[in-house]
This record gives sequence, structure tokens and C-alpha cells, in this order.
Amino acid sequence: MIASAAVWLLQNFLQVLAMGFMLVPEIFLLVVSYEIVSGPLRAERVSMWLWFAFAGGILWDLRWATSPGMSGLINVGVVMAIYLIWKRTPIAGRSVFLFAVLAGVAHFLSGIAHYLAWATPSHIAVRMFLIQQLLSVPVLALLCMVYAFRRTDISV
Repeated sequence: MIASAAVWLLQNFLQVLAMGFMLVPEIFLLVVSYEIVSGPLRAERVSMWLWFAFAGGILWDLRWATSPGMSGLINVGVVMAIYLIWKRTPIAGRSVFLFAVLAGVAHFLSGIAHYLAWATPSHIAVRMFLIQQLLSVPVLALLCMVYAFRRTDISV
């Protein structure tokens, strides 16, 4: 959990540095998605990560947005969807590819929701959204490699 909080701080710092020309990828959301699928699927552990995702989204909104709660709800919604799909998938199907698809779709949905809520239609807003999505690919690839190397049967 400390690593996820550090990732949130890193994402916040990167957003400060990139202010005005790009939106940083939702690294925090990707890490929380990784944490959900990489450990045991016990209810108390999953609920802890859901609350953590909500708190990270609320803090992000208080720092960067005018509508507190939107990022928290988006984070909880996509993390819950990842959990439900992961839990209903047979153990043999819980692969790196499935994680990549789920986390990639979660990042895209989060980005598109933020874009629709805050951006006025323009070429600059579209460019910022596309840069955000493209910069998430290396982060997602890194998390997929970590998952592949650390994969065990504890995520039952």
C-alpha cells in the first residue's frame, strides 16, 4: 500500500511538471488494478483496495478538479469491474493478457470520462488525451512484466 501511495505522489508530481501540455497517465489506477489481480481475492483485501482507490481519486480531485468525487467514483467503478471479471474468470484464464486488457480498458475509460467531464472539444484537448493514453502503454507493459514474473497461484 505504501508503494501505491508513492505512485500517487509521483503521478501528482509528474502532473505538476506536465501542466499545460499533457495529462499524465493514471499510474495510480493501473497500480491499484495490478494489486487487485496479483493477490488473494479475499473480500477484506479487495475492499481495502477499493477504499484506497476511492481515497486516491478524492485526493486527486481535491488537488486538480472542481468536482470532488468523480475520480474516486471512476476509480472504484473500474477497479470493481476488474475484480468481478477477474474473480469470475477460471484460474487457467487469469493471464497476463487478461490483466493487460482489463487494466488498459480501465485506463481508457478513466481517461475518456475525465476528458468528457473537463475538456472543451478542441485539437489541444484531443492531443492531451492521446498523449495520456500513449504514455500509459510503457507503464502497463512494465506492470504486465512484473505480473508475469511474480505470478503465483495465490490469486485464487
